[in-house]
Amino acid sequence: MITLKPTKNIDHDFLTLVGRILINTLQIHRPPDVYVVLIDNWFDHKWLEFYSNRLDNDADGWRTKLVLPRFEPSRVLSQTYFQARPSDPLIYEESLSNPLHILTSRRSVAQICSSGVLIWYSYADEKSDRGSLMTYISEDGKGSAWYAAFTKNPEWQVGKVKGISTREFKGLMTGSTTPGGM
Repeated sequence: MITLKPTKNIDHDFLTLVGRILINTLQIHRPPDVYVVLIDNWFDHKWLEFYSNRLDNDADGWRTKLVLPRFEPSRVLSQTYFQARPSDPLIYEESLSNPLHILTSRRSVAQICSSGVLIWYSYADEKSDRGSLMTYISEDGKGSAWYAAFTKNPEWQVGKVKGISTREFKGLMTGSTTPGGM
């Protein structure tokens, strides 16, 4: 599995929460490619599918073209790419990759990987009272995406979710979601 690396002054409870959601997402989808991107500050739900055509769906509701969010490259604090081991699809190894966020780029997720999970989460230090998480899932070139906002008072709690039901998201938080449940 993947363990998120703590950065200086990051809120460890938020990092643990994001890590748990990532692991549960990987167990459900078992993607060969995983990108994890740390963004410098909180971001809101408007980034979700910002440049994608929401009418461009197949019969199952998956996007036939899901475009990467165009975060300013200077907002990216870190990007890590992982590949699943061919012998064990739940073991991931860190690998080299090109940056996802290029200033003038308007690339689709399928151009990056035909099947994978891309996750963006906000940097939240110990004084932060809000955080955000966004996930794009690509399977055979089609995509789906969701967003979750968190508030801290005094513990981290989920606030707004978009693109996923609250029940499904809470299942990702607790690990009670099964592969057939998404």
